[in-house]
Amino acid sequence: MQLNSWVKSLLMTIGVVAAAAAFSATALAHSVLSSSMPGDKATVTAPEKLELTFNEPVRVLRLTVVHGAAHQIEFGFTPSTEPTQTLSYELPVMMMGAHTVNWTVIGSDGHTVNGTFGFTVSAEGAPAHQMMHSHGNSAETPHQHH
Repeated sequence: MQLNSWVKSLLMTIGVVAAAAAFSATALAHSVLSSSMPGDKATVTAPEKLELTFNEPVRVLRLTVVHGAAHQIEFGFTPSTEPTQTLSYELPVMMMGAHTVNWTVIGSDGHTVNGTFGFTVSAEGAPAHQMMHSHGNSAETPHQHH
């Protein structure tokens, strides 16, 4: 009888630990960029808009598009305290060459997360379309969590 009680107690403890681990993993998950248009490392012809979609609603603190090393492109971004999952902005006529998108958001867990991705505007490029971002891929620029 004592062995039966011990096994039940062990199984209950394992169940509680597993449930706690699952809850912790969910609670510690940060906001991530799920997809964007233009996509990361895409070569596109004159994109008309910039669109970022996150895995959850976020409050956007910063969003910049930089051409080359330091030419910041103005496109009407203003920080927002309203949570949103998808951001969409009309872009001005973009110069040929490399562009970097930098973003900083506050996720539902209250953590500030930032990241970056790049695309190239070229006459030989394809029309811009929504592209998924792969997380954990060593080629992707890592996101920084605060």
